[in-house]
Amino acid sequence: MSDQSPPFIQTLTPERWLGWSMDFIGAGYIGLLVKNGRCVRIWYPGRHLSFALPWLEKCELILVDGKLRNLQIISQGDFLSRDQYLVNVSLNVMYQVVDPARVVLEISDPITALTSEIKDNLGVAIGQLSVEQLLNQGRVRIRNYLLEHTDAYYALGFNIDVRVSDISFPQTRGVIRQVEGMSARQEAEYEAGLQMQIAQAGRPDIQPPVQQVNIISGNDSDLDDTLQDGSFALKQELTSAKALPTQSPMGLAPTLLLPNPEGVIARLVNRLSGASIVISITPFTIGREANNNLVLEDPLCSRNHAKIIQDTDAEGNLRYQLIDVGSSNGTFVGEQLLAAHQPFRLSSEDIIRICTQEWRFQVTEP
Repeated sequence: MSDQSPPFIQTLTPERWLGWSMDFIGAGYIGLLVKNGRCVRIWYPGRHLSFALPWLEKCELILVDGKLRNLQIISQGDFLSRDQYLVNVSLNVMYQVVDPARVVLEISDPITALTSEIKDNLGVAIGQLSVEQLLNQGRVRIRNYLLEHTDAYYALGFNIDVRVSDISFPQTRGVIRQVEGMSARQEAEYEAGLQMQIAQAGRPDIQPPVQQVNIISGNDSDLDDTLQDGSFALKQELTSAKALPTQSPMGLAPTLLLPNPEGVIARLVNRLSGASIVISITPFTIGREANNNLVLEDPLCSRNHAKIIQDTDAEGNLRYQLIDVGSSNGTFVGEQLLAAHQPFRLSSEDIIRICTQEWRFQVTEP
């Protein structure tokens, strides 16, 4: 028994005796009697008698498979999500002929035409969804979109049903760069951001990072006055100043708790997860190493990437400055790349971008 499915379309030349022919159409097939290039009869399963004038009428019997057939469509980096990530989608399509004359006589390669139409609609459906939506609801939303646009398939002579078997995100380097004209660095940032979105989409209840506080002086009352609601700190029992370290293991400047009698609260709010980190110490350090106050688990982030310093101006007003401490991939405020080791004065609602993460700087006053 052969494993190959029978041909979708078969063309036969009936044997005739004095112009007459008895033809049999098998179960599941549709027959088209074509005379001199024109369809004159459509036959369904059973026996059929036909007549043609010898030498004057050229007759052909074209059999079309009218049963449900399967078509697998597997994309190879053909589509982009709404947030510009490459997406691979595998479809299992069940199709059936509803207009055999159009399929046979008007389309030279009907299966290729059907595949192209499905891919066109698939690209539109994917382009409307973000990575998070694709991971959480992608199969249902893509299927619904394809089935809502059945008019395009009917116009080709087909009816279809679709199942989405797989959604994946290719890691082939260079593809995004070729599509979007990106640099290698931008491509790496996109790939890191993709992995972060995939991980966070699988963990809807995201816990914000823990703010670490290195205390070198003060007392319990100073600590209680400084911590604000919604912030995270490592509270420890204070001993004498002599027993406390004066320098972090990485040689960073001492971290001081500053009193804030005006009640001004400065914080960083993650634009993706909504995590809020109160800046109650100076310098407030950011980087990949665990000894930073804000630890970013991002391979593109430097071990010690940036810091925020709190001070007062000549009029006694509190102000905050962001300093890139010589990172490899830079620190951005909005679209501006900061010069290394040059303080940048922050304003409330500024967007700070470090590699693939964005944080909103906010200052609230009582």
